[in-house]
Amino acid sequence: MNRSVPEIERLLAAELDHARDMLVMMGDELALDEELVAEHGLAIQAIDIVGQMLGHIANVVRAEDRDTAVDRIGMCELRAKLGGA
Repeated sequence: MNRSVPEIERLLAAELDHARDMLVMMGDELALDEELVAEHGLAIQAIDIVGQMLGHIANVVRAEDRDTAVDRIGMCELRAKLGGA
């Protein structure tokens, strides 16, 4: 189903992208500290996962065809959650 994307949805998607970019930068910086990675590796990995989720959600928000955008999500659990909407 194609639709016209309202400006507010484009702006929301852009803000989600910005938040994702900030998380990526933070995760990259934290990952440079070997001791921190050794002690908090799973938390740092979670930062990456949240960033991926934000990127996928931003793509769905800005999509003209949301069903197709959801189908393209590579994260199975997120795709399943959004696919039923």
